[in-house]
Amino acid sequence: MGAKNKKANSDAVYAKKTVKSTNPFDNATAQSAKRQNPFDVHVNKEKFKILGRICKHDRGMPGVARSKALQKRTQTLGQQFAVKHKTNKFKDNRIGRHLSGDQLTESVMNARYLAEKMSQVRTTQKAQKFNLNDDELLTHRGQTLEEIEQYRDERSDDEELDDEALDADFTSAAHFGGDENETSPQDRQAAIDEMIAEQKRRKNEIDKEKNEVYELTEKLDANYKLLLPLVAKATKDEQEAKPPADAYDKLLKEMIFEPRGSVTDKLINPAELAKQEAERLERLENERLRRMRADGEDDEAENAKPKHRSADALDDGYFVAGGEEDDDTLAYDMEGNLGTHLASKPETKEDSRDEAVEEDGEEEEESEDDSEVSEAENYSDLNESEAESETEQRTQKKPKKAKPQATTTLDASIPFTIKMPKTYEDFTELLSSHAALQQATIVERIIKCNDPKLDGVNREHVVKLYCFLLQYIKDLFEDASEQDIRGNFQLLSHLMPHLQSLTQLNPERMSCALLDVLKEKFGEYQKNPKTYPTLDTLIYFKLVSNVYSTSDFRHPVATPTYVFMEHILARARVRTRQDIAMGLFVVAVALEFGSKSKRFLPAVFNFLEGILYISIAKRDGDKLEVAPPFELNGPFSKLLAIAATPESKSLEQQNLQAADLVNHTLTLDFKVRALDTTLCLIREALQLVGEHTGACYLAGPFIPLLARLRLKPYPEHVQQHHREATQLVQQLAEQKMKPVALAERKPKALRMLEPRFETVYDDKRRPKMSKEKEERAKLLHKIKREKKGAIREIRRDTAFVQELKLKQQLQSDKERHEKVKRIYQEASMQQGELNELARSKKRKK
Repeated sequence: MGAKNKKANSDAVYAKKTVKSTNPFDNATAQSAKRQNPFDVHVNKEKFKILGRICKHDRGMPGVARSKALQKRTQTLGQQFAVKHKTNKFKDNRIGRHLSGDQLTESVMNARYLAEKMSQVRTTQKAQKFNLNDDELLTHRGQTLEEIEQYRDERSDDEELDDEALDADFTSAAHFGGDENETSPQDRQAAIDEMIAEQKRRKNEIDKEKNEVYELTEKLDANYKLLLPLVAKATKDEQEAKPPADAYDKLLKEMIFEPRGSVTDKLINPAELAKQEAERLERLENERLRRMRADGEDDEAENAKPKHRSADALDDGYFVAGGEEDDDTLAYDMEGNLGTHLASKPETKEDSRDEAVEEDGEEEEESEDDSEVSEAENYSDLNESEAESETEQRTQKKPKKAKPQATTTLDASIPFTIKMPKTYEDFTELLSSHAALQQATIVERIIKCNDPKLDGVNREHVVKLYCFLLQYIKDLFEDASEQDIRGNFQLLSHLMPHLQSLTQLNPERMSCALLDVLKEKFGEYQKNPKTYPTLDTLIYFKLVSNVYSTSDFRHPVATPTYVFMEHILARARVRTRQDIAMGLFVVAVALEFGSKSKRFLPAVFNFLEGILYISIAKRDGDKLEVAPPFELNGPFSKLLAIAATPESKSLEQQNLQAADLVNHTLTLDFKVRALDTTLCLIREALQLVGEHTGACYLAGPFIPLLARLRLKPYPEHVQQHHREATQLVQQLAEQKMKPVALAERKPKALRMLEPRFETVYDDKRRPKMSKEKEERAKLLHKIKREKKGAIREIRRDTAFVQELKLKQQLQSDKERHEKVKRIYQEASMQQGELNELARSKKRKK
């Protein structure tokens, strides 16, 4: 029984298996269904999972999104770019194009006309913007303004004001069959007669009314004189005399009109005043040192937009407001001797503070512009007192004989108010008939009468005066002779403070004017670089040294001047007395340039070595080296060599004179003075570079030259200067340079246990906001997000458009190359045919 049941169950199981379908395509998916690439899916992880929050951006497909965005831009921006600048379709862009006929009001038409005219003005050329010969006719309701009749009533007062047209009563009675009232017994002729009579009656009434008005007017005019006393003002005699004011009224008026006290500054005691002065001097010194080290210049250079400069431009494109060095104002003393301060003195703290300025006692006017105030502050350290420099010179140099001080008196021959000359000829004519001191007085009074604080026009006047003075200096020194050179230097010493004060009034404009002059001089020098420039160029160098800050790392005037002097010393040949004097003058000015910043020119040392070389009496076979522009052999290699004579031993100590700059003849006196000046300049130059690392290399070449120099023909003071220079040269040459070594490594710190930090909770929570503030905060957050998204899309759109432009350009270039290639191919074929035709003609011959 049990076996039968088992068999029945197995049959049933096998029966079900056979019924099951074996078709493999029953459960297969459609072929069109694409399977996602797992590498294209980007999963955005969440830091925290919050229950109940549905994250819509848990995973994304950047590649698909990028392709969709590209396809969308192709359909929008691509289509717009393709039809850009196309004119095969008319599009109505007028104002109010969507309005119907009844909605087109006159204001819409006026706006449309105005927009059309503005577009025409933008598209037309500049010459046609203000063309009054416009042929366009303006219309109003379909008619031009010229065709519209102007109904003006130009009749006089004597004519009838009523309209002469027929009235309604007459037309209704006389026209179209007569009067509608059938009971009227009158005929047409009677109605016309009655109308004529009515018109005559009306005219008589109007004439009568006019006559009455005329008579009343005549009567009123006749009685006008009688009415005048009624409206005229009472005379003084008819007015009643006012009672005299009593004591109370007088006191009341005095209290009312009493002048009020003005607000004044707080009185400062001497201690506070001294403290403020010390702080100001310290601030100016720090500012000078900062400019010398060029601190913060890199940031300014990054922010500033670079400008194109030519290769031979003298300036660097920078304008750094600088201060004035503590340089002596006078290039030459009153006797015409060269005052280059060859005796070097160590600087002290007091000397460094002497660079500061004296505060101007006058208050600045309120009408002065802020720009002028800022410029005056930036160039405040240029405002050095002339009296201070004179007192310092008196203390440094002890005079042999005490000279009585000259009392300052006013020159009555010079007017106190002098107008600004219009031309340079007027300026020279104004100065030509006066002495040097009087000319300086005239310039001073012109500056005071044309101060920019008095009038805004004076800003251009002071710039013009500065240019006149530069041209006047050029005329004085360009072709100066030996007789008038001393007077010219005395005049320059008087004009130098006024040039400095003019520079302070408008530093930027004055600097540009002087820089233009230096550029012009540099251009003239480049035409013949082997000769020294004219004397006025050297005077401009001294002017830059006295007026501008030469210690700045970069300065728009001082830096190109420094480079200009380097070119002169390195390339100009030394052949005459004038060349030697000019070279020593340029060396002295170059040492003044680097006195504070400790910078130097290599050409200065080369020039001093050359002067020593030409002062040595050489023999044939002597081996001494010298660099250009000095000659190794020949007559110019022994220009300053002298023989032992009693006359040379008895010469007194003297500096170079002004006449040396214009005289070409070499004398014994000049040779001794030139060598003495050279030795002093060598000592000063070596003291300048004594702190430099490579000072030994600069001092080394002087040793053989100083050793070969014969001192027997020279006086005692030259021999003393030679011993001092030799001692300093040997001292610097013996200095040993420090060997280069790696920087020491910092010792490794011991490993220590990490401290235990305890978290401190300050229990600061977000303050509760009202509903309106929360909504506003959410809205601002959404705006910020949308703004970022919009900026991102704009950048992508710009990149897409640029890519389209690049493709279009490449396609056009490809087509152009193909056309050019085709043209060349056709031309070559044509040339081949021509050649074949020519060969065939030769065969026939």
